[in-house]
Amino acid sequence: MNITSESHLAAMVFSMNGDLAVDEVDHFKRTIKESLSESPSDVILDCAGLDHIDSAGLETLLWLTDELTQQGCKLRLACVPQTVSRAFVITRLERVFNTNETVEAAARSFG
Repeated sequence: MNITSESHLAAMVFSMNGDLAVDEVDHFKRTIKESLSESPSDVILDCAGLDHIDSAGLETLLWLTDELTQQGCKLRLACVPQTVSRAFVITRLERVFNTNETVEAAARSFG
């Protein structure tokens, strides 16, 4: 998995490419923690390049939601592929995650 980040006015945007699976979750967590350690902020995950997510990846998104909530921040998901969206529905996590069509829509949702 490749993760890049950009700081925007509304939030920190992380773009993911590849799989968010058991072999990648430690790298994902470490990258997020390092980026947010200096200045906590709301987070947008751009999932356009996310090919696959497994149960460890879903658990990691729940972890990130909890971490951000403890810091008074929020998580938004953007550009979620249909395969990942289906995993959310199957696990009923579509009720937990705020998903948006675009990164811009996700940024506006913090309003």
